[in-house]
Amino acid sequence: MDATTTSNASLGLVSRLTLRGDIRFETGWRIGSGREGATCDLGVVLDPDGAPVLPGSSIKGRLRGTCESLAHALGLSACFLDQRASKIACVSDIDYYSKVLRNDYKQLLERPDHTARQRLDWIDRNTCQVCKLFGSPVKASKLRCSDGRLEPGSWPRVVTLRDGVVLDRDSHTAVDGLKFDYEVIPPDTSFAILIDVENPTDAEIALLGAAIFEWHAGSSLGGFTSRGLGRFRLDGISVSGVDFTRPKERINYLTQPDPNRRLTDRGDWKVFFEGPIQRQIEVDNAAKMALPG
Repeated sequence: MDATTTSNASLGLVSRLTLRGDIRFETGWRIGSGREGATCDLGVVLDPDGAPVLPGSSIKGRLRGTCESLAHALGLSACFLDQRASKIACVSDIDYYSKVLRNDYKQLLERPDHTARQRLDWIDRNTCQVCKLFGSPVKASKLRCSDGRLEPGSWPRVVTLRDGVVLDRDSHTAVDGLKFDYEVIPPDTSFAILIDVENPTDAEIALLGAAIFEWHAGSSLGGFTSRGLGRFRLDGISVSGVDFTRPKERINYLTQPDPNRRLTDRGDWKVFFEGPIQRQIEVDNAAKMALPG
């Protein structure tokens, strides 16, 4: 295998991780539609049949927020899309990229002998570890979230209305004339979710695993979470995947006609994620021990 073939292989699909689970809302919840509801000021996202929708973008956004909050515990970097606040240099901060990094990247692109591998290495050096997983303006996300699939019988086929008021932050009283109402989906609604990650590193598996443990313990999703909405738990978790460096898994993935059997079960999800998390903590501890002073 020549150098070009090796480089192309390293840029393609080497491994894939798929996580499935069930999000069950323990409280009422809402994903706003950005429009008025049929009988209220603030509607929720519904499908053409009037059933609630849990968009993949909402799942991914909340998952990213969870990973950002836990990254420091693993010794991983998170820019929070703000270099000034985080002190982490990352291409995802558009202002920082345009003022500091763009000329350097442009010079690389103008070199006639530059390669795709060099471009990816530059992006990797200038991207925080959260954005490496969730994507940035210069590189697509490794992680994809499907829309949640409503579990049959979990939704009572009603959308409730609640009243809200705008509070004056100084007097802590309601502002006259600024009452509104909003739609809420009842608790116990459940959705099956699917998360795919392509070519995850051990550190990225650790970060995702830490977030999944957090969701299993309980987290919040959607709008008005400060009012008590959107509390959920992730249960029924399973992990499967394929690693093309393992011949049996590669053959099965490429020849298995049943899409549900192409990936190899990774066993108990807690055990699967505990290994990478433990290794990442050990790497972080070793790095801290090596610091001078």
